[in-house]
This record gives sequence, C-alpha cells and structure tokens, in this order.
Amino acid sequence: MWSQKVALVLLLGAFSYATIVKRSPVKSKDEQDLSKVPGVPGHDYPIFKSVPPTNFHCGHVPYVPGMYANVETGCQAYHVCHDGREGEQGATFLCSNGTLFNQAEFACDWWYNVNCADATRLYELNLDPSKNPFFPKKKPEEEHLPVYEQY
Repeated sequence: MWSQKVALVLLLGAFSYATIVKRSPVKSKDEQDLSKVPGVPGHDYPIFKSVPPTNFHCGHVPYVPGMYANVETGCQAYHVCHDGREGEQGATFLCSNGTLFNQAEFACDWWYNVNCADATRLYELNLDPSKNPFFPKKKPEEEHLPVYEQY
C-alpha cells in the first residue's frame, strides 16, 4: 500500500511538471520579445536580424571618418566610414529592434524620436568636431587654460 502511494505521488508530480513545461511558451534564442517596445514591429519600425545588403557607399559621404544612417534600412542600420579597411560600406552596425540611428545625435534612439527622412540632410554634422566622435580632439594638456593675473 505504501509503495502505491509513493508511486501515485511521483506520477502526479511528473504529470504536473509536464503540464507546466507544456504550457510555457518556448522562444528560440534568436527570437526577441518586442512586447515592451511601443509601436508595431515592421510597420512603425524595421525589424532586421542583421544588416541587409544596400547601396550605401562610404565614397558618397561628405566626411571621413564619420557615422552615417542607412536610409535604405529605415535607419535601423548605420555605417562608420573611416580608413577603408572595412570595405566600401565601412563598418556596419544594426540598432536594436525598436530603435533607429539618430543622425542628429550619432546614436541609436527610440524609433519615435527619429525622422529617418532627415538623415542624409544631417550627414553634414560629421563635419562638426563636437558631434563627430571620430574627429580628432585635443588632449587636455594641449588645451590652453585661461591665464589669470595676480593682484
């Protein structure tokens, strides 16, 4: 009798575990949970898993080195054009789903903060040393500090 109770408890435990596992949705490691991202994926913002092939070319940008939104990807992808070792498209990067490359800020930002249609007009910001992170900066010891007269 005792062994039948143990067998029944083990059987019920296994059944409960199987029911829980069966009801839990299993996501692949490549699937991203977009439920917390505002908007409709694929409508309000693109949802690429990798940078798609495009016609972007670093030879057609105003300044090298620089960072450039790829409007063919809806600005989800961007390129860093520098010394050419990454090829004609430069180093390519993909913003996370729900974010786009904000050419005005040189960073990925929520899709609703980015107007991708303005991106190519803002490429000129790469000429601004305060915006372009690749623009050569003076070292602190090279900067001239103000001289104060002593009284």
